[in-house]
Amino acid sequence: MLESIGLENRDRDVYRALLVHPDWDMRDIAQNLGMGEAEVRETLDRLTEFSLLRSASGTEPLVPASPELGLLPLLQVMEAELDEHRARLSRDRAMLAALTSEYTARRVQNDVAGVERLVGVEAVRSRLTQLAQGAVSEVRAFMPGPALSQAALDASRPLDVQNLTRGVRMQTVYLETVRKDPATVEYATWFAQQGGQTRTMPSLPMRLIICDRSVAVLPVKPDASEQGAFVIRLTSIVTALNQLFDLTWERATPLGEPSSLPCDGPSERELALLRMLEDGHTDEVIARKLGVSIRTVRRLMADLLKTLNAESRFQAGVQATRRGWI
Repeated sequence: MLESIGLENRDRDVYRALLVHPDWDMRDIAQNLGMGEAEVRETLDRLTEFSLLRSASGTEPLVPASPELGLLPLLQVMEAELDEHRARLSRDRAMLAALTSEYTARRVQNDVAGVERLVGVEAVRSRLTQLAQGAVSEVRAFMPGPALSQAALDASRPLDVQNLTRGVRMQTVYLETVRKDPATVEYATWFAQQGGQTRTMPSLPMRLIICDRSVAVLPVKPDASEQGAFVIRLTSIVTALNQLFDLTWERATPLGEPSSLPCDGPSERELALLRMLEDGHTDEVIARKLGVSIRTVRRLMADLLKTLNAESRFQAGVQATRRGWI
């Protein structure tokens, strides 16, 4: 009975009882309705407060009054509050529509057909998880940069197991420097036991994720992950990226196995160093691509000059060309 304004079922029962038996006192109500006297007194007070009971004088018994006298004004107030609430909801709905329109317009500006722009690290992480969970046949990845933390490697295991259990082929290429990281080596061993494949290269062009050979995720700027990423579905671009991955994978070394290059030829790292020198990269750029310090790049360069019996980088390039290395 009108719970919205604070009246309960027992209030209704007492009100109706007094309609039928206006001569009942508190004891009669308690006995006939199975209530305690304290409960009856509380109910009578509440009915009086809502103007549902009245007394001509303080000595006369309480008798029921018309519900409209006390309750109708309360309901009118509540209806007015409900109307105001509906009005606020209508304004909020209009604001939501405006924001949605603005969001859609911005997406159209940022995206072209087959290319989606993700803004911010969280948006990229969320979409990568979504794509990996939805992969049907294959997930391939370039992972440049330093070795991942133990926590990051552990966090990736549940999704790896989920995909590999579903029969999704998983291939990951890291920088060669991760071979010195025990956590990554242990993870790669575990990954192989689950059916995954891990290889390493002296250098990688960028971070890259390809799912089912049909969608690729690339950073907007390779050395600034906070600037977001592109999700690419254009067939021509994704095909080219798959070919790049295939070529890199063929040259990469399985993690934990020795290089298959002959001892009289250059190592993969030396080849990468020579190619980047040929392209005119500075030591800073080479260090970033190899995932090492500038000091290490200069040490590698000194070793290469010694191997080629060269006194300068230019002479090293000439000697490498003569030997057919580049």
